[in-house]
Amino acid sequence: MVPGFNHNIRHKGDIYHIQTEDSGIDSPHIITLLYKSGTILAKEKISYSDIVKVDNLPTIVRELME
Repeated sequence: MVPGFNHNIRHKGDIYHIQTEDSGIDSPHIITLLYKSGTILAKEKISYSDIVKVDNLPTIVRELME
């Protein structure tokens, strides 16, 4: 499992929080959530189940998350 990323972005005076997490090899998904004032505005979920057997999986997952 790759550690997640959290960022706060200011846009037109509003602050948005972006959170990206790896669900791990048992549930190979990367999930990104976009928040404004604690409310989820958008969610993106991608699977990486097709590459779980590669040798450098943590590196690839991190690159996908970035």
